Formats: sequence, C-alpha cells, structure tokens
Amino acid sequence: MPPTPLTWALAGVALLSVAVQTRPPAAEFNAEVEYRRHVKADLKAGRRPRPRPMPAAAALADGDGDEEGASADGAPPAAALFGIQRWPDGAWAADIAVVSLGCTRKGCLIGAGSLWWRPPSWPMEWDLYLLVAVHAYSTFCPSATYFRHFCPRARVPHSVLLGAVATRSTWGLLWVSSTLLGLGAELQQAIGRLGFLGLYAAAGLAASLVSMASRHSAHGHGGVLAACAYHTLVAPNARHNIMGMHLGARSALAAQVGLACSAAFQGDAPGPVLLSNLAPCAVAAVAFGASRMRIASRLAAAAALAVPAAWRGAGAAAPPAA
Repeated sequence: MPPTPLTWALAGVALLSVAVQTRPPAAEFNAEVEYRRHVKADLKAGRRPRPRPMPAAAALADGDGDEEGASADGAPPAAALFGIQRWPDGAWAADIAVVSLGCTRKGCLIGAGSLWWRPPSWPMEWDLYLLVAVHAYSTFCPSATYFRHFCPRARVPHSVLLGAVATRSTWGLLWVSSTLLGLGAELQQAIGRLGFLGLYAAAGLAASLVSMASRHSAHGHGGVLAACAYHTLVAPNARHNIMGMHLGARSALAAQVGLACSAAFQGDAPGPVLLSNLAPCAVAAVAFGASRMRIASRLAAAAALAVPAAWRGAGAAAPPAA
C-alpha cells in the first residue's frame, strides 16, 4: 500500500521535530568560537588539541556549570534582543527555523545535528558565473517564458527586475559573458563584490525601466555597459582587447556603446535604444562620483583634524604659568 499524504506529513513533522531538538542553541555559539580558536592555537603550537567542552545545558544539569547567564568559557553573557544573542566582540547568533545561525566578523557557522558546521565558501568569481548563467537562461528559454517573465511590463513587477538580464540573442550572450568575465573580477577588487553587484543591478534596472517606459523590449546588457563605463572612469589609461583589437579605455567604451546601439542604427526605435543604453552609463558615472565624493569628504575631515594640531605644535604659545 503506497504511503498516503497524511503519512508523508507525519514523517515530515517528525523530522522537523528531531531537527529542532538536535540543533545546538544559539547561546552556545560563542563557546564554539572560543573552542575553535583554542584548537587552532594548539595545532599551530604543535600541541594536542584540547577536548571539546561539555555543553552549557549538560554542565548545569550535572551541577558543574557556572552561574546562570555565564557562558561555558567564561566570556561575558550574551545580550538577547528579539531572540538574537549578541556578544561584545560583535558576534551574534540566533535560532532560525530548524537550524541555528551564528556569525563573527570573519565568517558564519550553521548549527544542525548537535554540531556547528561551516558553510562552503562562495568565491567572488562565482558571482560572475551566476550572472552569466542567468543571462544564458534568458537566451535559451522558450519564447513564451521569455515574453512572460523577461519583457518589462508595469503590471508584472518581476518582469522589470528580470528585464535587467534579458539577453535574447546568442551573439548578445557571448558579448555580455566575455565582457562580464573580463572586467568583473577587476571591479570586484576595486569596489567590492557587493558594490559590483549593486552597480550591475542598478544599471540593469535603469535600462529595464527605460525599456518599460518606452514600450520597447529589454536588451539585458545595461549592467555590462555600466561595468565598462565604471572601469573606464577608474582606469582611464587601461588597454582593452575587443575582437582582437587593442584599444584604449575611452575608445573601448565608445566601441561597446556602439555595439549596444547597433539596433538603433538599423532603424529599430533609435530613441528608446539610445536612451536605454546611455542610462546605465549615467548610473556608472553617478556611482563613481559618489565614491569619489565620499573619499574627498574623508580626506577633508582628516585634514580639518590634522591642520589645527600642526598649528598648535608649531606656533602655539605655551600657556601662561599660574
């Protein structure tokens, strides 16, 4: 007799109950972090790693634990706010669904099955591969799926977001992927992986909004144009290789914009095409200007603090004796 839906539901509830009961509590995250630090120090010094300490709950049950509110390793007690345990060194942990999650400034651990596990790392270049994969899906998906989800329309909000990566032609996919993989890593190093993703998403969304407002199909390379423009502003003396031709940064940007606007030169709604391709470049220019203004403001604040100190050290008279 095959299992009924009720049987599957009961089995699922039982598994969830076991997962909740066996997850390590968030309050023990700081003790786990301290234990891992001690083990790392022991291994570095050539000593035998110390055994894992007894969980706080078991120690209290045996009568060997500290006072209530103190952690197993003697660290300051955690401050709980909205179910989130926080420690003075910036670490925090929380019980989320069937697992526990704890993070420090260096990384995060996931608590499940009575142990804390380190999640697999996600290298920065995987962000670029993921963007290429999304562009590739929009290229090879069925036409009905493309027009349903990737053509920006105001009445379908998610289509405006997906219009930022709507690449329909194979030639466009090759151009987007090669440019993205060629310049993305350098921009990630320059502005950070979150900064690059923010720039890519904002520029793609700007191009998608222009396409929606002009009732024109999205092209999906707004993020690439913004990456080219930002790279040109950051490194104006760099050299680029486009189809075997070595060009300067400004010439390469002009060539990239010309390739993106090739449909406008063929009579395909020149105004919307030009505007949707120039909007990402404007987003890149605004982002570059904002980053430079932030740096300038920090330098100005540092100078304002340093100049009075120099004046006091060089020409200030000693205070009169009492």
